[in-house]
Amino acid sequence: MQPSSAPAVAAGSPLAQSDLIACEQFLRDVFSRFLTFKTHSLYFPRAGDDPAAEGFGPDFSLAAHLSAERKVLIPLCADGRLLGVFIARGASLGAPRTLLPLLPRIAAMALREASLAKALATDALTGLATGETLLANMAGEIERVQERILPGSGGLADPGLSGPRGGFGLVALDLDFFSRVAAQHGFLAAEATLAAVGRLFARLCPQQGLAARLHDDLFGFFLPGASAARCRETAETFVRELSRLTFPVPATGESFSLTASAGAAAYPQDMRGGQFAAPPAEQARVLWRKAKKALAVAKDLGRDQAMAWSRILAEGGVVLETLPLSRLAVSLGRFAEAEAGQRFLVWSPKNERPRDIRKSDGERVSGRSPTTIKGEVALLEVGEDMAFAEVLQLADPDMPLEPGDRLLLAPEAGDATASVPACDASPRRDKVTGLYDRRDFLRLAAQDREKRQTFSMVLALMPDASRERRPERPAEADLAETVAVCRAHFGQDALGGRFSSAKIVFYLPGREPESLREAAEACLAALTERLGKAAVGIAGYPCLDYSRADVADNCRKALDHALLLPEGPRLAVFDSLSLTVSGDRLFAMGDVYAAMEEFKQALLADEGNILARNSLGICLARLGRLEAARAEFTRVIGRDAKNTMALYNLGCVCRRLSEAKAARTAFQKCLRADPQHVFSLLRLGRMAEEDRRFETARKYYRRAMETQNGPALTLRHLARLAFAQGRLEEAREHLHQALLHDPKDAFSLHLMARLYLEEGQDPAIAEAMARQAAALRPDRPEFWRELSRALAAQGKDDAAREALARAEGV
Repeated sequence: MQPSSAPAVAAGSPLAQSDLIACEQFLRDVFSRFLTFKTHSLYFPRAGDDPAAEGFGPDFSLAAHLSAERKVLIPLCADGRLLGVFIARGASLGAPRTLLPLLPRIAAMALREASLAKALATDALTGLATGETLLANMAGEIERVQERILPGSGGLADPGLSGPRGGFGLVALDLDFFSRVAAQHGFLAAEATLAAVGRLFARLCPQQGLAARLHDDLFGFFLPGASAARCRETAETFVRELSRLTFPVPATGESFSLTASAGAAAYPQDMRGGQFAAPPAEQARVLWRKAKKALAVAKDLGRDQAMAWSRILAEGGVVLETLPLSRLAVSLGRFAEAEAGQRFLVWSPKNERPRDIRKSDGERVSGRSPTTIKGEVALLEVGEDMAFAEVLQLADPDMPLEPGDRLLLAPEAGDATASVPACDASPRRDKVTGLYDRRDFLRLAAQDREKRQTFSMVLALMPDASRERRPERPAEADLAETVAVCRAHFGQDALGGRFSSAKIVFYLPGREPESLREAAEACLAALTERLGKAAVGIAGYPCLDYSRADVADNCRKALDHALLLPEGPRLAVFDSLSLTVSGDRLFAMGDVYAAMEEFKQALLADEGNILARNSLGICLARLGRLEAARAEFTRVIGRDAKNTMALYNLGCVCRRLSEAKAARTAFQKCLRADPQHVFSLLRLGRMAEEDRRFETARKYYRRAMETQNGPALTLRHLARLAFAQGRLEEAREHLHQALLHDPKDAFSLHLMARLYLEEGQDPAIAEAMARQAAALRPDRPEFWRELSRALAAQGKDDAAREALARAEGV
């Protein structure tokens, strides 16, 4: 057996019964080399069972052969403990006398290999997972989230079939001034402290989550299903609970406490544009970097706090240095999505402090000084991690801006030029490129566009943002060459500006967007050949009911559309599909109402945009407007009678309207258009199962199993069907397989907990699985009821009543 073949089971030591579920597929592969069998499952004996009664012998040295039932039972032991039994069904045993004593030894070797794999996935000091395990879990979850990240990709969210994959949270946490612990109390005390911190985090981490130690005093927490707000709340909980912990130093009798800083990021909310096109493993690393950036900001702002990635730009900036000519160096860069031209209010935390005043009559009154705005600045040049800004105004010349002052993003009005203050000075051009800065470009374009009936804007993402720049070549040289190539194709007299540190923009009066497509394609080809892969978005006026001021924002949407194109030149002219992409992103972030507006605009631009109409129907269904949703899906089918997405979604809506016949008809039409449409097969199977037409349901489920990715989606439905028919061993086998495909399948965990309780097995394992199911889907009252049953079976009556109350409150 090769060590690499063993799975990385959940962090923790030593092996536990729950680890056997993760190892089941591995064990099956091992035993199949020595034993022929048809099916298999795991069994966990109850406490107090006599292993000799099963034929294992007092030291578990024998496998049991039940020849009449064609079963072989193999004891799975670790450290002298019987963890479980591997049951091989339909087994053929050629040489029982030789194999029966050999199989337990093979099992011991397999479990030893699994234990080693577990050790590799576990930090030895804290017992938490390793950084590699954390990133692997993130990458796997990203793959599952991407199946539903756009409404058009997965159709109407159907939690009864495959469960929602709305996203996840990530927290990076670092102990403040931890190096002082080793310096003051010694390295052994530092290691004991990390071990205690690891135990605290293991207890605080949600059951469905994963806590990891990456290195030294840096920790990471993977939180499946957590919203951005929930992710930040969890980070704040970690910080708060750690500050309450006291660490003794036995050698001196002293004790000390610690604080921590944390950063939180959420998927997919904190990802942007082309980042979604990267492989899942790369996206996982990008998100980890964002969480670490938020952590660094939390430290910069004073430590002992948590910062969310989404709040860095708005409130996380700090003045690093004051420079001559009313310039500043600030801590915001393009990685934090800062852009040239953005305005910030500057305030000092020194002045915002509690005030305690004694009145003349001796009474004491207290309050807090209001935030004092010292001035306003605008970003000029933006680098990767820092930027340079100029001072626009000071509130009081006697209160100069200084290092440590904080930045607050100034709100912008609806018009893009509202953020650009009036300026009497002559427009300034960049000496390297001849481009105007963002403020002057917007001001000049705004002055001219009011006189034009037609104009276009071209927004280009520079090649340097799409590839690793050659270190021996200055960035200014790449920028100058990019501008020269763009001007050669869009015209030397085009008004050009620095839209941000990575984007350049051109204003072209009198030009329609489509007339620029050929020039843009040639420009991209030239840039790709000379510098690297770039991207271009084009938008213009007039367009639908958009105002002249909306063109810049439409350019951004077109560029986002271009970055998602799988092949060919990354070019998009703002159109109905650009609006659909924008709506899809808003939908993925949970802003259903804003997404609907984008889809409606997309349909105004192109009434035949089937994807936008289908997505609009999905939004309406999400909001409970089922009749309106049905009307949209029906319109799609009127244009394309074989549109499987609309047919399936129509069936789901009819089902929610309790129109079973219409739903069944829609699902069957979907199957005629695509016989491999797994969700329609599952839906028809589920409807047959609810009507107690079990054999019909089984036929649909078996067909679903034969489709691509069918087993991962179908196994728990087969398990539920077997459970309903009293075939408990078959149900167990299907559930084990389902959890191998997706260890965080809440419905499979729930059904497995029911199975353990029905068979009278260890209720503690049932409790663990029921807790995971309820944590993953707290909106399901039946999950809380099953948890209540598992708790009651262990005599935990108070906890059982609490769980039952949660079920009634859902």
